[in-house]
Amino acid sequence: MHNPMLILLICIVAVLTVAVMVLLWCYISSQRQMQQKNEAIIREMRQNMQLREELRKQLFINN
Repeated sequence: MHNPMLILLICIVAVLTVAVMVLLWCYISSQRQMQQKNEAIIREMRQNMQLREELRKQLFINN
């Protein structure tokens, strides 16, 4: 009776280890995606600010 309990315990630990690794991988993957999206948003904001500044300069020169 000692052997089946040990095998069951080892299986439970293995399943939990795999579950933790999968959750960790999902978390890291989502963090990378979030960082890439944030960088894209920042690039767009900087480009918009630059375009606005150019438009202001052109409007100032034309007036």
